[in-house]
Amino acid sequence: MVNKSALKSQFCELTNTSTTTAGRYLDASKYNLEQAVDAYYNKHATKSSSKSNSKANGKSGSSDKSQLNTIFDQYKDPNNSEVIDIDGTLKYLEDLNMDPDDPKSLTLAFLLKSPSVGVFEKDKFISTWKHYKIYDVKAIAKFLDTFHEDVLYDKGTYSDIDTDEVIDFKQLYDFTFGFLKESENQKVLDIDLTISYWRLLLPLITTVYFTKQESTKDEDKAKVEERVQNWFDFLSNSNPRPVITFDTWSMFYLFFLEVILPDPYKLSNYDEMAAWPSKMDEYVEYLSDNGLL
Repeated sequence: MVNKSALKSQFCELTNTSTTTAGRYLDASKYNLEQAVDAYYNKHATKSSSKSNSKANGKSGSSDKSQLNTIFDQYKDPNNSEVIDIDGTLKYLEDLNMDPDDPKSLTLAFLLKSPSVGVFEKDKFISTWKHYKIYDVKAIAKFLDTFHEDVLYDKGTYSDIDTDEVIDFKQLYDFTFGFLKESENQKVLDIDLTISYWRLLLPLITTVYFTKQESTKDEDKAKVEERVQNWFDFLSNSNPRPVITFDTWSMFYLFFLEVILPDPYKLSNYDEMAAWPSKMDEYVEYLSDNGLL
């Protein structure tokens, strides 16, 4: 689903025109932003200066790649010009007016395909912002607000620039597991680290779920929060303490959507014969054995 409002806003920023004009050209191009902008400037070629044409292409008198290189260089690792390290990332987030604990910082890492916490690679940084025709930090911050919201609500507005696959929230959720690994060969995550990111992501899923419901009771939300805390307690108090595999991480997203959210009181959608990872089955047993279900 195309986010027409966001595309109109981007068209207006690039051409300095009204939303009415934006709508006309975007309608004609079937909401292909690049074609719409090109059509506008082709029609107004006699009135536009080279400066205008530069603006239409996301340039300001220099090549788009040069502009993005300049931005990247503000944050790059002084010992490795091909990456932004943790210090540069913190400065980048500060310039984006974004707290490191803000869920949007994880969305940014997902968008730029960060290989690990606090690291951005130059080739992905350049290619991603060039793809979206964004060439300054202020525009990045504005784009990220829209991107985060659209991905969170699975609006299907964006495609992966490498695979052309439509981006959804489950991809961001699954990305997080690899993002948290300290090495490529690492197969499991520490339980405390995992819980800290569940605390970041699960409330987002809850908000989206209840936003889509016709009526929502505060006690339902409270019960969901209780079930999430039960999950954390179950994992933290297990002896020995477990580590989290990708299968457990990925499938808990579905368990949360299909079992916990629809009925946090009785978990009536739970089927012990279904192919849930063992940790989910053990969690339900834990609830039952402790009089919590």
